[in-house]
Amino acid sequence: MSAGLFPAGRVTVEDVARRAGVSTATVSRAVNGTARVAQETLDRVQHAIDELGFRPTPAAQNLRQQRTRNIALVVPTITNPFFPELVAGVAPEITRRGSLLLLLSTDDPEGEATRVAQSRLADGILLVGAMERSGARQRTPHLDLPVVAFDRAAASLRTTVVQCDNAAGARAVVTHLAGLGHRHIAHLRGPRGLDVADQRARGHRRALLELGLDARLEVEGDFSEESGYAAALRLLDGPERPTAVFAANDLMAIGALAAFRARGVRVPEEISVAGFDGIRLGRYLHPTLTTYAQPIAEIAQRAVTLVLDAVDSGSPLPRSRSAPHVLSLAGELVVGGSTSTVPS
Repeated sequence: MSAGLFPAGRVTVEDVARRAGVSTATVSRAVNGTARVAQETLDRVQHAIDELGFRPTPAAQNLRQQRTRNIALVVPTITNPFFPELVAGVAPEITRRGSLLLLLSTDDPEGEATRVAQSRLADGILLVGAMERSGARQRTPHLDLPVVAFDRAAASLRTTVVQCDNAAGARAVVTHLAGLGHRHIAHLRGPRGLDVADQRARGHRRALLELGLDARLEVEGDFSEESGYAAALRLLDGPERPTAVFAANDLMAIGALAAFRARGVRVPEEISVAGFDGIRLGRYLHPTLTTYAQPIAEIAQRAVTLVLDAVDSGSPLPRSRSAPHVLSLAGELVVGGSTSTVPS
C-alpha cells in the first residue's frame, strides 16, 4: 500500500494502526506518550506515521493536552482609545504564537477573569483592571492559570503587572513644562486609590517639590474627557490660574483643551496643556498634544510573552504575597504644539 492512497489531511489513526499492525489505542499511546510502549512497537508506529504522512490535528492535540489555545483579553471598556491600541498590540503576538484571542469588554474585568479561569475557556488571561480603588474589593483566591495585568494593577487579584513607569513619565512632563519657564503647573489627576493615577500624581508632586515649586494645585477627575473639561473650568474659576496643566491621561487633556477653547483661552499662547498615554488621536488635534507616550507595543509584547511562556512551560508566574509583581517600562515624552514658553 502506498502513501498515495491517503490524500493529504485524510490519514487517520485507524490507517496508521492498520499499517503498523497495532490497535488504535497503541497508536494513541505512542503518539501522546501517555503510557509505556515497547521500543519495537514505537518504531513500527513511527515508520507507519512517516510513510503515510499522518499529522494529528491541532484540535485533537489540544484536547488531549487539555488546552484551548485561547488567550482571553479582558478590558473595562473599548471606548477609551488607549485600550483598542493595546488590543492591536496584543493580537499579532498571540497569533504568531499559535493561539486565538478572546476579547471581553465588561464593567467587572476581575470578576470576568475569575469566571473565565473557573470555566477553563482560556489557557491564560490578559487583564486591564477596572476603575476600582485599591482595597475596594475583597481579594479572591489565586487563579489556577497564568494571569497578567496591563497598565493598572488588579484590585482583587494579585497578578503580575506590566505597565509604564508612571512616576517617571509624570516627572518628565513636569520637567518639560518647567523648562519652558512655567512655575504654576496644575495637575488634573486620575481617581485617588487607582495605582496608575496615584503614581502619576506622586511623580508630578515630587518633580515640583524638587524644583522648589508649589505642588498643591491639583484637581481630581476620572480619566474621562468630561472630567477633564470640568476640572479645567474649576482651574479657570479658581483664585490662581495656572500657566500650564498636566492631565493624568490624554482624554482628560482633550477635555481640558475643549474647556479652554469654550472660555476663549488660547492654547498654548495663554496656557500650556500636556497629557499622558500617547493615543493616536492626540496627533490630529489642533494644536497637537504634548504627552508622555506609553510603550504600548512593548507592554503588549511583554505581557503576551509572559502569559504564553507560562502556559507552554506550565511554570507559575512570579508572585508576591504583599504586592503585585510589577514589570515597569519606560515611555517617551512627545512634544506637540500644546505646550510653549510661559506667557510674558
